Amino acid sequence: MKKIFLFLSMIIIITLACDVSVNISPTSEVLTAATTPVPVIDLPTPTPEVFISLTQAIPATTSPSATPTVSQPSFEGVEVSVDPLTMILSPGLTSGVRGSQIPRADGQDLPYWELTPGHTEIKLEGYLLQGKFHEPQIYVYPALGYAQLVPAAFESMHRLRNIMNKPETSISADQLPAVPFFNAAQIFASNVQDISFQNGDGVRFLTEYAQYAAPVNNHELIYHFQGFTSDGEYYIIAILPITAPGLADTSDAGAPLPPGGVPYPSMADPNVDMQSYYASVTDLLNATPPEAFTPTISQLDSLIQSMRVTP
Repeated sequence: MKKIFLFLSMIIIITLACDVSVNISPTSEVLTAATTPVPVIDLPTPTPEVFISLTQAIPATTSPSATPTVSQPSFEGVEVSVDPLTMILSPGLTSGVRGSQIPRADGQDLPYWELTPGHTEIKLEGYLLQGKFHEPQIYVYPALGYAQLVPAAFESMHRLRNIMNKPETSISADQLPAVPFFNAAQIFASNVQDISFQNGDGVRFLTEYAQYAAPVNNHELIYHFQGFTSDGEYYIIAILPITAPGLADTSDAGAPLPPGGVPYPSMADPNVDMQSYYASVTDLLNATPPEAFTPTISQLDSLIQSMRVTP
């Protein structure tokens, strides 16, 4: 953790030297799209996608780390690699991966959600859940380059570093890192837990993103992970759809609510208390057994724990 602290301290020095103003205080403000038209920019062409199916991958029944720690479990499945990420896939979760190397994009006219120092995107093919709002994807960024280029990435890394340096303290939703390239905000967070992978650490939680006070639902709910490699070189983001038995299937106010679910407040009520609604949903999901989710939280934790990121 000292290396990560030093790494982010260097980012702060560099940011100040470049006279870039960055807000690193927690915020719950919902981001909205730019009101002015965005010019069409010709972006660099990504390198061809690489698809790896489970039948092409290497069977693995133990931890892929050369020097596994005592706290990390063994894994059953097949090992797949999309440079620089290697992980072990369970056949019950996905049928393969499709990886792309995204080139640098830093034009001044680009919206912030398209800025990148160059990164790796990995989509899970044949994922257990289909047709959800988010695609099941994992992103690997060079941490320093991304923090220098995107203030939202800097802030999320700052929050993540605070959590990793003080794992024994309780974590509130507004202290959690957010997806830097989402044009929306986290409306709640549940099932928050520190989690380690083969050469790094991070935090995972269940959340939903929206640009308004949206109902929590199974179409948009995600298992979200963010972490650093132990050397601070890489910043990893995972966005994986997940469903819970107590939530409605969609955000439609008229969608049937399962027994025991939390009713969405009437927005016509001038005294509506959305914070109480989100707190009740958080309590409901925290009390739901991990194996009752689809995929199970254990399945997704195992996927994250199996990861190894190397140059």
